[in-house]
Amino acid sequence: MSSEQIRLRTDVVLSSNMGVKPPLIEYLSALDNNEITKQDIAALSTAVVEESPYTMRDLEQPIPPSEMVIPQNLQEYLAGHTKVATSYLSDWPVASPDNRFGEHHPFGMKSNCCPLLHGAAHGNPEYVEHTMRFMDMLDNHHESERMLNLSQEEKMLFGSPSMTMKDHYAIDRERSGSYYNDDEWKNEKRADLSENYGLLPHLFGLEFQNAEQRETFLNLLSDLANSESLDSVEAKVAKEKMQEKAGITWDRALRNWRGRYTPLAAWWSRPSDRSGPTAAHDSETGSDDIISPYTPIGEGHNYHWWQPYQYWGGVGRDLNSLRQVFSQSYPKIFSESWLTDFLLHQIPIDGAHMGGGSHFPVKSNEYPELNHILSSASGIGFQDFQRRRSNWSHAANQHHLHPSEIVGQGGRMIIPSDAMKMSRFGRSLLQVSEMGSPMIGMFRSGHPNSNTDFHDIHNQHFLQSDDEMVLTMAEMAKSVYSQFGPDVLAPSDIEDIQANTIARGNIQQLAAAANYQLMRGEQFQSPNAKSPMVERGGVSMSEGGFGPVHPSSGSVVPPIFNTGNTDAWGHLMPATLAWRWNTENNEIEFALSETPFEIMQRTAHEGMVKAADLSYESRKISTKPKEINALSPNQYGYPSLTMDLHKSDDYEPTGVFNKTIEPAHVLKDIGDIDDIKGFSGDWIVQAKPNGKHLLVKKKGRKIEPTNLPNDIKKDLKDITGDFIFDAYLDDKTLNVVDLLLHKGTDMHMETLEDRINALKTLYQTTENIHFPSPANCNSADSDGLMKTIASMKNEDLLLRDSTSTFMKGKEVHPKWVLYAQTDVSKSKIHPPLPEIEVRDSSVLLHYPSIYNPVIAKLSSNDNGTYIEEYNGSSYLVKNAKDQFSLWSPVVASILKEGGGAGGGAAGASSGGTVTSSTAGTYNAIHSIKPKKRKLKKAPEVNDEDTDDISDIMTHARKAITVDDKALTTKELISKVDGLNEKMLELYAGEYGLERTEDGRWTVNEAIDDDVIENFAFPRMNRASADGGAWSGMQADITAPTGPTELVDESATTFADPKNENREGEHSPQFKPMRMEIQTEEGPIVIEFKDDVASVKIPPEKKNENDVLQTARIDEVV
Repeated sequence: MSSEQIRLRTDVVLSSNMGVKPPLIEYLSALDNNEITKQDIAALSTAVVEESPYTMRDLEQPIPPSEMVIPQNLQEYLAGHTKVATSYLSDWPVASPDNRFGEHHPFGMKSNCCPLLHGAAHGNPEYVEHTMRFMDMLDNHHESERMLNLSQEEKMLFGSPSMTMKDHYAIDRERSGSYYNDDEWKNEKRADLSENYGLLPHLFGLEFQNAEQRETFLNLLSDLANSESLDSVEAKVAKEKMQEKAGITWDRALRNWRGRYTPLAAWWSRPSDRSGPTAAHDSETGSDDIISPYTPIGEGHNYHWWQPYQYWGGVGRDLNSLRQVFSQSYPKIFSESWLTDFLLHQIPIDGAHMGGGSHFPVKSNEYPELNHILSSASGIGFQDFQRRRSNWSHAANQHHLHPSEIVGQGGRMIIPSDAMKMSRFGRSLLQVSEMGSPMIGMFRSGHPNSNTDFHDIHNQHFLQSDDEMVLTMAEMAKSVYSQFGPDVLAPSDIEDIQANTIARGNIQQLAAAANYQLMRGEQFQSPNAKSPMVERGGVSMSEGGFGPVHPSSGSVVPPIFNTGNTDAWGHLMPATLAWRWNTENNEIEFALSETPFEIMQRTAHEGMVKAADLSYESRKISTKPKEINALSPNQYGYPSLTMDLHKSDDYEPTGVFNKTIEPAHVLKDIGDIDDIKGFSGDWIVQAKPNGKHLLVKKKGRKIEPTNLPNDIKKDLKDITGDFIFDAYLDDKTLNVVDLLLHKGTDMHMETLEDRINALKTLYQTTENIHFPSPANCNSADSDGLMKTIASMKNEDLLLRDSTSTFMKGKEVHPKWVLYAQTDVSKSKIHPPLPEIEVRDSSVLLHYPSIYNPVIAKLSSNDNGTYIEEYNGSSYLVKNAKDQFSLWSPVVASILKEGGGAGGGAAGASSGGTVTSSTAGTYNAIHSIKPKKRKLKKAPEVNDEDTDDISDIMTHARKAITVDDKALTTKELISKVDGLNEKMLELYAGEYGLERTEDGRWTVNEAIDDDVIENFAFPRMNRASADGGAWSGMQADITAPTGPTELVDESATTFADPKNENREGEHSPQFKPMRMEIQTEEGPIVIEFKDDVASVKIPPEKKNENDVLQTARIDEVV
């Protein structure tokens, strides 16, 4: 073993223990082709360290001189205007110089993110006054704590203190001596908390300890972190010293921590456009009274500590990032020890009583079965989706714009504007977030809230809330004008940039105050407010009122300006207007600072600014110095926040994988690889195995799938630890291509290079199981890619970006490529197949996870409709042409149903659009049971007479086709009811009917031999009844095995929804059509004949060792 390998192994272990990123790639490279020892395996098991979105500074480390900003007035510097040291005792977390968002983060004093730090930008942080108000509640807190009934197990988790906080108050008050009256004592205490009361003392409830005791407690906490366990001798000694030297027991401090850290963690993890909980817990355990804001009978024991977060939007980050903030800021206490897990991860943030609140609390609590409409589900596994969707809430309110950019941009958006959709930010947001409507097509989601009803009632609510915000701001502006004069919001000199910029900051302070007032003030009726009404299982909106964040409110205004991620969505602005909540009067009160202060603010849109300043359009204010941090480009040039969101887990629990992923790109000419954008240039080149693509799982002694060949199962059971492999089963050999779970550790967010190296180094190939090796899997950079491909055998290859993660829950991967280089493979049709949109005179083929579609331009002549040209990426155009026989009948069917108010070339002037996206799989041909579909009637393009003409001409064409001979005019009219000579004169050409030389009528079969053979496009006369749903259509004509005949027309997408009222009239008929696709097993035949559509698939050869198929078919031929 080389000394370099030993050095790297040591670095990996030390880095992992210190919570910094280990040199994993270099270490794995050193291990390649070397013997792996037990020490190496142990080192690798510690090397999974997630990077934090925030980088914090150790508060006990001195500030380096390079970071100090010494003012010209040294006396001011020495007087403490600039801090030269920080400590666990007196400070809140501070960003390090390399923090992604500069000095800003959720605990930043100017970042305007944390409700406990509201007012910190101008020197009056809320946590001081909030702690002082707690002292007026000690009697109630004392009594409710005495009534808690905890089990022995709960006492270990929540502490079992013998003294209440009222007892500690009495000791502290007595220590001050009788020479202090209550007011003097409170003033002294307020000054003490302002100077010596950082985040940790607050969370552990050390307000009644003096500064020396607090520091002693934190030192003993560090000793506790270094002990082996809670029950170790060292831990018991440290806990005993807490009472003796710090004046507080471990149990008391632990009880305080649970009551104060839990609401902070819930705020950190909930979406940024969600208030605090609006539901009570339904548990009978006493511990829920400690960690929930509401009980079934009222406010919970620790409601006071939940209260600041109730009226504030969340940070929208996972709890691992909060852990990293604590471990970086307080490394002596929150190291990789039992104490960190015990304090930070023992209480799951789960359930409606802890997650984000509903905008409609009463109905959401009354009808939990309708929460997919009434409330965003915020339980474990569901928050990532909503964190991403909350970014649309911010963009919809124009928060991405600088205040100098709002003129002409309007108010709140419900759906994205064209400018938004065309911007780089808008395109990125579209891929990760719903934007006022459910996602469709390649970006669709299976989240419970991804439905039209949810968006309909919430969009109404957002507009109503916006209107109420404007009215409230206008009323508050009157008060501010009255108190402080007009220059505070609308300076007399519209050319004074400095004064106008400060005034705009003040208007945005006003917006934040109005938002808070509506979320915390009394309930009131308003013409703008509507609340849900539930009737017969459906939800509609009726007149109502707005109320505070509380289970008893009908509607609650969302947090718009006061949220935990203003560090990402705010601009740094000057202001002089300060506001706070007056608890006695239950309303906002304003104050004016003598000097301007800087604060991160969300931009107020035009309607809100106009409510306070009618002349805002003509005012000159400072221009944008930089983009908001959410839009600041990362190393790849994409917005930082949306790139973060791309890496989310799609609301799936850790370690759970249900389906494989296929490459989004298929190349049959390696020269086309330059057309694919967005890759890092570093590749994993791997031979693509033959066989069935599946996930192989081991948990304990259980192997899935259960019917793998016995020899493979035996070898799998011999592997130590639980795992999940991405693999291909070829007869009796299992070929592994990816590692998703290793010894119970979820690996999918690690880079592919690391996952492949782990397979190479930690798993050993057997006769039955083959892992990646230099013979079949190699890495290459962009310069060496072609050489690496040439060195591999002449077989299909998987070309995957080495930096790519496994995108759990997705069906295709945008950074994976299948290179089909064998003659057999080049002759096949490979997935993925496109979803189809018919727009005006074009067909748009949307390939999953690829933003730019292939556009096939339609044209028409006397012979019919054909494809004039293709536009798009060259390799995608090639794929589209290869797959033409599969998607072209679907295009024809969409056009036949009406093609979006005219569809195709015939309807180009109508501007209509029909898409083929409905819930289902990305595969164009898929198999589900036909079922009755609830059809929504589309707008009619033509009247009933024209509909009748369509039916009659369709039957005329069918009559000729069925007889298979030309007919005279008289013969044809006799066969089709309602047909006359004038109809034939006017419409025959549009329906593919033409006269022979002897005057008989026949069908023109040759529309365009190069485009579609043996198929005619009918006249476009009305919109599709169900939107031309392409996946539904395919469901009607396909089945898993054998022929399936659909005799119940109402169960198909071909059904006319008006037929039930048209007895005796003609119903639309399909022209007989037959399509055959050759496969290795035999031909697949799709037929349309009369009223029946059927598909015949050859039976699959069975093998006793076959496994259950996954939801993915490896190859479509």
